[in-house]
Amino acid sequence: MSSQLIRLRYRTTCSRCGRELPPGSRGVWNREARKATCADCTGTVAAASAQAGGTNTALDRGKAGASTRRRYTALHERREREAREKLGRLSGIYLALTNEPQSTRAWAAGARGEQALGAFLEELHDGRETFVLHDRRIPGSKANVDHLVIASGGAFVIDAKRYEGEIRRVERGGFFSLDERLYVGRRDCTKLLAGMANQVAAVRDALTTTVAGEGVPITPVLCFVASDWSLFARPFQLGGVWVEWPGSLRKRVQRGAALGPDRVASIARRLSESLPPA
Repeated sequence: MSSQLIRLRYRTTCSRCGRELPPGSRGVWNREARKATCADCTGTVAAASAQAGGTNTALDRGKAGASTRRRYTALHERREREAREKLGRLSGIYLALTNEPQSTRAWAAGARGEQALGAFLEELHDGRETFVLHDRRIPGSKANVDHLVIASGGAFVIDAKRYEGEIRRVERGGFFSLDERLYVGRRDCTKLLAGMANQVAAVRDALTTTVAGEGVPITPVLCFVASDWSLFARPFQLGGVWVEWPGSLRKRVQRGAALGPDRVASIARRLSESLPPA
């Protein structure tokens, strides 16, 4: 089998790690066995890391939406367990005729959003010039980083959101004041911007402990999946955070060339080790 990396034309899964590979993912295709092997499992990541001074081991890139899905599953199972304890045989009827609380359904929607954006970002990962990490735990905190992309333009800290409604920047200030806010439909969601601060701080702390991480640009992004945008909408920045949709995020990640491949690989390894999978 040829070991040359190619852009896979069809959706498939890695024959070694089982990870889903969307169309456009880099991998090796075995024509005889009709199986694909992702770039990580072929040793591409390990080789890039070794060139950057790292160890010859593959990155643990995590699984998109894993911790959010676990939280939803725990709440879902608790509701079923409590219904059985209180209602016995009637619990099945109760569960079939009632909906889960909105707070529980929100976790399921969040997991779907992270998984959808994760699959999109996988198309950017090549294990050489662009690395994608998913669902990273922030040490000492219950919070996590949904996605990290490390490319020539720096480190992109990405929070995935699956909200219904049109994304808008709204000016709510008076005649002599400026008060721009983020709205999704009729909801004021400006507080989402502040939630990015801890994620950016965690990435910055991890990078400042290594020479390769000094001076690396860090770009926080709120990426809305399946939301509405006006016909001539453009990404915008509020409070230092870019508000994007997946297509515009792709362009931002691919823009700029401040970092070389060796440094990108070193930064990816550092972030993978400092912010382990959640």
